[in-house]
Amino acid sequence: MTKPKRRQWSRVVARSLPEALQLCKEHAQATRNMSVPRIADRTGVSPDMLYKYLGNGDMPASLLIPYMAATGREYPLQYMAHSLDKLVVDMPKGKKPSMPTLSHLNQFANQVIGMTMQLEAGNGNAQHVAEQIVLLMQDLAYHKLEAEQLDEPQQTLDLLN
Repeated sequence: MTKPKRRQWSRVVARSLPEALQLCKEHAQATRNMSVPRIADRTGVSPDMLYKYLGNGDMPASLLIPYMAATGREYPLQYMAHSLDKLVVDMPKGKKPSMPTLSHLNQFANQVIGMTMQLEAGNGNAQHVAEQIVLLMQDLAYHKLEAEQLDEPQQTLDLLN
């Protein structure tokens, strides 16, 4: 019996707002062992209301940020940005990338290039390949910002003067 493959949450792309909301919930359940009532509590709504929002895919904008914070994923934000042909890039932390991080990025870039080559040969899913290219662009943009921040001296605020 083979072990089920773990989902790579950073490589998942939502294709609708309802799917984005569901993916956030699934991520919280799978990686944080959170129940819907616990997510609801951290979002500031009742479990019944959260089930309603998840069921119809219509969550008020004022709840999206607490919901994404509670679940640990920003799928609704990414969906909205990608729908407007925008990228979402994490703020740089000013850390040098580790070898495992760079190795993972290199592996992902090679996978995306391979998918693109297969698409050119008439194989593969064009929408999936396009989504993975966007994720790769976001990863590369993040590392670009990290590299730029490493070159600049850290600015500290002197609040006492």
